[in-house]
Amino acid sequence: MKPLLTLAVSVAFSLQAERVPWTTSRIQGLPGPTEPYRVERAFPKLSFDKPVEMVWSPVLKRFAVLEVGGKVLTFADDPGVAKADLMVDLASTVKAQRAYGLVFHPQFKKNRFIYLCYINERKGEDGTKVSRFTVRDSQPPTIDPKSEKIIITWLSGGHNGCSLQFGPDGCLYISTGDATAPSPPDGLNTGQDISDLLASVLRIDVDGAEAGQSYRVPPDNPFVKMKNARPEVWAYGFRNPWRMSFDQATGDLWVGDVGWEKMEMIFKVRSGGNYGWSVTEGSQPVKPNDPRGPTPILAPTVEHPHSEACSITGGWVYHGKRLTSLAGAYIYGDYITGKIWGLREKDKWHRELTDTTLAIICFAPNAKGELYVVDHNGPIYRLAENAAPANRQPFPQRLSETGLFANVKTLQPAPGVLPYAVNAEAWHDHAKSQRHVALPGKTKLGIYDKTDGYKGYVKGAWSFPDGAVIAKTLSLEMETGKPASARRIETQILHRQNDQWHAVNYLWNDAQTDAVLAPDAGSDSVFKVKDARAPGGMRRQVWHHASRTECMLCHNNRTGNIWTFNLAQLNAGDQLDQMATSEIFDKPLPEKRPAITNPHNAKASLDARARAYLHVNCTHCHTRGGGGTAVFQTRLEFNLAQTKLVNEKPTQGDLGITDPFVIAAGDPHRSVLYHRIAKLGPGRMPHFGSQVVDERGLALIRQWIANMPHDGPEPIGVRHEKALKNFMAGKISAIKSLLARPETALLLAETIQGKDLEQLNIREAIGEAAKHKNPFVRDLFLRYRNQPITAGKIGLTPNASEILALQGNAGRGRVLFRRADLLCLNCHKTEGQGRDFGPDLAGIGRRFNREQILDQILRPSKIIHPDYVLQNVELKKGDPLAGFIRRRTRKEILLRDAALQEHRIPTANIQSIRPSTLSAMPVGITQNLTTQEAADLVDYLRSLR
Repeated sequence: MKPLLTLAVSVAFSLQAERVPWTTSRIQGLPGPTEPYRVERAFPKLSFDKPVEMVWSPVLKRFAVLEVGGKVLTFADDPGVAKADLMVDLASTVKAQRAYGLVFHPQFKKNRFIYLCYINERKGEDGTKVSRFTVRDSQPPTIDPKSEKIIITWLSGGHNGCSLQFGPDGCLYISTGDATAPSPPDGLNTGQDISDLLASVLRIDVDGAEAGQSYRVPPDNPFVKMKNARPEVWAYGFRNPWRMSFDQATGDLWVGDVGWEKMEMIFKVRSGGNYGWSVTEGSQPVKPNDPRGPTPILAPTVEHPHSEACSITGGWVYHGKRLTSLAGAYIYGDYITGKIWGLREKDKWHRELTDTTLAIICFAPNAKGELYVVDHNGPIYRLAENAAPANRQPFPQRLSETGLFANVKTLQPAPGVLPYAVNAEAWHDHAKSQRHVALPGKTKLGIYDKTDGYKGYVKGAWSFPDGAVIAKTLSLEMETGKPASARRIETQILHRQNDQWHAVNYLWNDAQTDAVLAPDAGSDSVFKVKDARAPGGMRRQVWHHASRTECMLCHNNRTGNIWTFNLAQLNAGDQLDQMATSEIFDKPLPEKRPAITNPHNAKASLDARARAYLHVNCTHCHTRGGGGTAVFQTRLEFNLAQTKLVNEKPTQGDLGITDPFVIAAGDPHRSVLYHRIAKLGPGRMPHFGSQVVDERGLALIRQWIANMPHDGPEPIGVRHEKALKNFMAGKISAIKSLLARPETALLLAETIQGKDLEQLNIREAIGEAAKHKNPFVRDLFLRYRNQPITAGKIGLTPNASEILALQGNAGRGRVLFRRADLLCLNCHKTEGQGRDFGPDLAGIGRRFNREQILDQILRPSKIIHPDYVLQNVELKKGDPLAGFIRRRTRKEILLRDAALQEHRIPTANIQSIRPSTLSAMPVGITQNLTTQEAADLVDYLRSLR
C-alpha cells in the first residue's frame, strides 16, 4: 500500500492531465529595505585581463594594475580614459607563470623602486618570489626587467598570499599562505609553525641588508630571539591572506583571510598575533588537537559563514569625501558572492552595503581616498548611493500573499503548484512536513551539464528557472501520537532570484489561518506538548526558527543548494512519472533511477537505512564545501571505506572518550559520531536545526555500529554489563562507576531511555549526571531534565540586545550567582565564596564591559582563555585525566582536575595531550532565567572591580 502522502501527491498529479501554468506568484525580489549602495563603472572604456591588484602612485599620477598573467599596466585616474599602457610583461621577461602582488616604495620619487610578487614554479621550494624592479623615467612609465633583484622567496604550491604593503614604519609587509591545495586542510601543517615563512605576515626592512640577504630583519620583530623561529614572521596562523592594507589614519593593519569549509575572516592584525589556522578557521575548529604556536589564538574582528561569503577579499579604510556615511569604515568584499560590507570597529557598526555580481579581487584608493572596486573579470567599479526604485513591489508579508496557495488555511495549492513527497526525511525535532514546488508560468527544469561549486551547479542535477519556489510546511503534534493535534509551526521557502537561491520563513499564527514573514534574525518558540513519557506528562519543546543566513548554511552554493528535490528522493511509486506528465522536465527522465532508502523501513537492510539516515541528516555539512571540518563525508555516493568514518581518529575533539574513533566498529560507545547524536549542548550534531535527540535514529545508528565486524577490544556494553544490571536492579551504588567516563555514561543514558523517569534509581542517575563536573557526561542526560514550562525565560538562544537594554540590579544578581542550580560557585571563586577551579572573578568588571561579560556567559566556548582550556591527558600507564594544566616543564606537567586534585604527571608517562574545543562551563546554565534576571547577573559580575 502506498504511503498516504505519496497517494495524495499521485491523486493531485492525476487531476492535471495537461500542465496548468503558475501565474499567481507574488514572490519577487528580496525582503527588507533597498541596499544603501550600488556599484557603477568608474572607467567605462577600460577593462583588463584578469586583474589581481591595483595601486595608486602619487609620483606617476597613475594607477598601476597587475594582471594574473604577469602584465603590469598604468592609466590615469580619469573616467574617460580608454587605454592602459604596458609597464612590463613578467611572463616574457622573468618567466612568471602567475603574478599576485604589487607595491611602490615609499621613497619611489627618489629611488624609482617597485616590488612585485610572482610565481615561476607552480610547485617549488623558491617558487614564490618578491622582487624589486626599477621604473624607467619615461612617458608612459615602463619597468626595466633587467633591474630585477630578488628580495625574498618561499615555497609555492597552492595558497601563496602575495599581498604587499609598506607600513607607516617604512617596512615591507608580505602575506604568505599555507602553500597547499584546499584539501586536506593545511597539508603541510604549517599554520602554527613559525619555523618557516608560510601562513604568515612577514615584516622586513628592504632598505638594509644582512647575512647575505637582500633585506634586514627589524630588531623589534616579535620572534627575533625565539629559537627555531623565522625572525621575519610578524604574525601567523593564516590560510591564504588575500589583500591587506594599512589604515592611513591609524596605522592599523587589516587582513582578509580566505577560509576553508565554513568561515571567511577579517583580522585587525597585531605584532606576534596568532590567527588560528589550522587549529581553527575563525570560530570553527579544524584541527583542535594539533600543536599550537607560541602565542594565544586571537579571534577574528569579523567572520562570515559560507552562506554569506566564500572567498573573502580584504579592503581599505575609506577616507574619501564622496560617501560621507562611510567615513572611517573598513570596506571589504567577497570574490564569489560579490557582496560588499562596511565595518567601523569603534562604534560597532557593521553591515552589508551591496550585493553585486562582481568577482571582487581587490580594492584600491586613489589620491583623494576614494575607493575603487576591481572585478577579476576586467572592469573597475566604484560604490554609489542607491535610491529605492519607485515602482518596487513589496515582498509578501503573509503566506497567503505569496500566490502559492488557493486556500492557505487548508494548504490547498494554487493552480500550477505541485505537492510532492520524499523517501527519506531528515529529523525535524518530531515535526512532519508537507512540500510543494512551483515553476513560474510553464517554465521547466533543465539539467546542468557541468559542475560549478561557486554558482551552485551540480552536473546532472535539475536547474531551476528564476522565480521557482520550493516550500516546506512543518507541523508539530501537541499531543504525542495524535496526528489530529498537530499545529503548523512554519513554512520555509527557497526562491530562485538572479540565478541564486534565497531563503525566507513564514511563522504560523495561533489561529492557524495564516503565517507571517519572519524577520531576518532567528527566533525561538516554546511549545507545551503532552507526552506520557515526559516528567509530569508534559514536555517543553523549544523550536528554533532559523534566520535567513542560517537557512543558507545548508542550502549553500558549494553543496548544490537543494537536498530533497532530486531523483533519489522523489523516486517513490509513480510520483516521478506523474510529474513528467505535467511537463515540468525539459528532458525525458532516465529509465534507471536511483532511490534512497527510508531510514525507518524495517524491510530494508540495516546498512542502507543507516547510510540513508546519515546522508539526509549530516551531508549538508559533511561533504566537500559543506562547512563540516571533520575529515569525513557522509554522501551515499561514497562506499563506507571512502567516507573515512570507520576506525578513523576524530579531528574535532574526542568528547573525553577513551580510545575514540569517529565510528569504532562494533562499539557505539567509543564512537564520537554516536555521542554527538546522543547529546545536547555544545558539540551536538546536527550542529544546527535540531534541539531534540532523535531517539529512533539514535537506536538505528547504535544497532548499525554494534553489528559492524571488529577485532578490537571488548565493546563497552559487554565490559560493563554487570554494572548496568546492578543499576537496573535498583542498586544506586552502580551509578558512580557508570558516570565515571563518557562512554559508560552514554551506556547508562540509553538504558533509561523509555523507562519511568520517576523510578528512584533513574531519578538519582539523572540528578547525579546533572551536577557532574565533566560536561561530556552531563550533556548526555540533558534530554531527561525536567524543564518547567514557564513564560519569559531566555532559553538556549536568548536575544542579547534585549538583556543589555535592561538596567540590572547587582544585589539581585549576587543572589542569583550563588543559587545552586546555576552551578557558578562550583567553579568560580568570588567575594570569599566558591571553588578555585575556573578563573577567579575578582576584577572581571574592570576587564570587561557588560556586552563582553554576557557573551562569555551565553557562549563560553567562543573564546577560552589559554589557562582554562580543558586538557584531556592520555597516559601510557594509568587512567586518563582531564583538567587544567597549571604548570608545564620539560620533565612534568601539573594538572588540576574538577575535584581540585592536583596531579604531577611525568612527561615520560604522557601518551598524548588533547585540548578540548569546549569550555568547562556548560552552555545554557542561564536558560531558565528571565531577561531581567540575566541582566541582574551581568550587572553583579560587572560590579566586581
